[in-house]
Amino acid sequence: MDLWFAGWLFGCSLIILSWYCHQLATEKGYSPWLFAVLGLLPILNFFSLLLLYLLPDKFAEEHRVYFSKFRQRP
Repeated sequence: MDLWFAGWLFGCSLIILSWYCHQLATEKGYSPWLFAVLGLLPILNFFSLLLLYLLPDKFAEEHRVYFSKFRQRP
């Protein structure tokens, strides 16, 4: 019973991690299905998440933030 429950928790965590990689890749502008599939593989999920954090954002020009003491205008 304990081994079954551990396997169930492991499978749920892989699905949640795959969903998170999919969302992060969509937000950054990369292929979401590639990173979702990599999130399902037990060894590659850590490296795919690390790669998503380290890759630059493709939509950075659209979401430019200016740090100033004056109010920002659109």
